[in-house]
Amino acid sequence: MNTGFLKQWCLEHDVETRSINAFWYCFRNYRIEDSEEFKSVFGVDFKEDDLTVSLKEVALFIDQWDENSTYAAISHGFDYVVSYIPIVFKGKKLGWYKLFFTLEGETFDDLLTFD
Repeated sequence: MNTGFLKQWCLEHDVETRSINAFWYCFRNYRIEDSEEFKSVFGVDFKEDDLTVSLKEVALFIDQWDENSTYAAISHGFDYVVSYIPIVFKGKKLGWYKLFFTLEGETFDDLLTFD
């Protein structure tokens, strides 16, 4: 399969820059809103320079393979693209940040998860 179409879509919709910017927005909110959990994950001496942030993967999802079937999993009702940024702190992967895009290039959800 030629994945060039997906890479071109990502370039046209500036997925890498938008994903990294959205990560920092979400991460900084997490640091403020969940400060106790943040300290337990990253320690009290956290420095942003110890965090490696870069786009690693992008995936295209067909939301409902069979439109006549009912699925137990979450369904968005439309196909979408997800960008994946691993959360790497001091060389250790701690989790993922995922940003969800419609096929028109609009973001509609994000998720910050830790292993």
